[in-house]
Amino acid sequence: MTRSLSFKFLCLMLAVTLVSGCSSTMVAKDWNGVGSCDGKELGHLNTSNMAVHLMLGKKPLWGDASLEKTVSDFTAAAKSEGASKVRIVQSSSKKWWFVFFPISLLLTPVTSNVAGDAIA
Repeated sequence: MTRSLSFKFLCLMLAVTLVSGCSSTMVAKDWNGVGSCDGKELGHLNTSNMAVHLMLGKKPLWGDASLEKTVSDFTAAAKSEGASKVRIVQSSSKKWWFVFFPISLLLTPVTSNVAGDAIA
């Protein structure tokens, strides 16, 4: 039992060092000439954040994968693409407390995602 717990803790620490505090944004710009009624589409953006939060995702510890931070990263990326407006079409946030149970009850991996359109 102790060996299993040690292995889980080691895996969690490895995951923390490799992916904690990661944020990525992907942009798709090929609209095949199809426009939008809201203005010129500059691209479809998909922003994802991964982090480790304390106590079932209550407080960010390494990075910040809260929905608020992910929306902020999404709008910053849209602004850098030249957008004056955005349309958020999907968002999600997941707390992965069950992955390395019981350690992940204290150090909880959290992921969040926001996808939408950047509009000129």
